[in-house]
Amino acid sequence: MKYKMVVFDMDGTLTRHVSSWQLVHEKLGLWDDDASRYQEQFLKGKISYKKFCELDAIRWQGIPVKKVEKILHAIKYTRNAVKATRQLQALGLKLAIISTGLDILANKVKKELGIDYCVSNKLFVHRGKLTGKVKIAVSHGEKGKMFRKLVKQAGIMPQEAIFVGDSATDVPAARAAGYAIAFNTANRELERIADHVCKTGDFREVLSVIKSKI
Repeated sequence: MKYKMVVFDMDGTLTRHVSSWQLVHEKLGLWDDDASRYQEQFLKGKISYKKFCELDAIRWQGIPVKKVEKILHAIKYTRNAVKATRQLQALGLKLAIISTGLDILANKVKKELGIDYCVSNKLFVHRGKLTGKVKIAVSHGEKGKMFRKLVKQAGIMPQEAIFVGDSATDVPAARAAGYAIAFNTANRELERIADHVCKTGDFREVLSVIKSKI
């Protein structure tokens, strides 16, 4: 088998909402001037990604984790993502997630889809409430580094892994992979470097492409 592993982005790829962070803000009524200003400052390079996440997380301090779980667990999977991942597993492929999204959602997806490896950003909880602190396991621009670390952990080479993602943050991982699929992306660079561009929004296409390559 030429490829032995498929690594997925989560937000906007396996799941439908493009940002689990933004969704929590919106549902809690906190996607306001402050949240949008933090995002603008990060995009303009005025604050680091770590600082951006810390400013976001501190706004959730004291909120019951159950409330955030309810918001994130309501997110739907992309069309046919569940069926596709199960068929990929049946073909003997290892599956992984690398996400700058939240661990509350990533852990649920890992469990429900039977994902072998999962790396995401962790919100800290104490006595059932968010502490306002976050651990950045996947930073903006570092998915390529995490991709190489993860496939090494799985005992394979980067060229033996396929990557599937949708946004600018996925470009480094797409470059590192043996084969890259851009899924419903609006990012021109990802679309340019990807080996296949999926515009259907249906994971049956992703499954079909991967099956043709193994």
